[in-house]
Amino acid sequence: MKIIRTAAIILAATVAFSSSAFSADDIATQEEIASAFDVAFGVALTSRYMSRGASVSDGPAFQGYIEPSYGMFYAGAWFSTIGGDADDDVEVDLYLGVRPEFGNLSLDFGYAHYLYDESEDSGEIYAKATYAFTDFFSAGGELYYDHVYETTYGVANVEIGLPYDFTLSAAIGTYLDGDDTDPVDWNAGLSYTFNDLVTIDGRYHDSNFDHGRFVASISLDTSWSALRRK
Repeated sequence: MKIIRTAAIILAATVAFSSSAFSADDIATQEEIASAFDVAFGVALTSRYMSRGASVSDGPAFQGYIEPSYGMFYAGAWFSTIGGDADDDVEVDLYLGVRPEFGNLSLDFGYAHYLYDESEDSGEIYAKATYAFTDFFSAGGELYYDHVYETTYGVANVEIGLPYDFTLSAAIGTYLDGDDTDPVDWNAGLSYTFNDLVTIDGRYHDSNFDHGRFVASISLDTSWSALRRK
């Protein structure tokens, strides 16, 4: 299957990436290299897989990811089951990019390739920016450009930190192709994070092309560096 072959290529590239990082003895000490290298990973269970206002799954979906990084550079793989009436049973997203930071401004530039077991593959170049106005309030925007179909999708988002590890967040997105009939979608929700590890999220999704849906999710996220500190 093409997903397995592509995932194997990414895995090999990841191993090469990490190996090359730890062989740079002449540039930095092993301690410095180890502090810059990390691997984030996690799993999630959601009542419905939603993407840009559209329901991708007809029911619950299981998702997961792994993301090795070195300093501001990263690469990763994310997957989700689909099921239901969809032609595909699984989606795998392979991505890589760079995340520079300038004070309170966090940037993210990269490319993501979307793989399906039945549908045609696709990919997008993306750029993201988030500005932390305070320790509890941040806002930003995201742009995704599909160079094959020449479409651009934009998102504006906001996040408010609340007491007791609760977070309120919302986003609105649309295709920026100069058409008055471009679809518009939005979501808003409340999440709670326990011990910087488990997050429970309740979110309402709606759009001008489909009816609204409430989605509940639970996820577990951690990293190699976080486990080492415990």
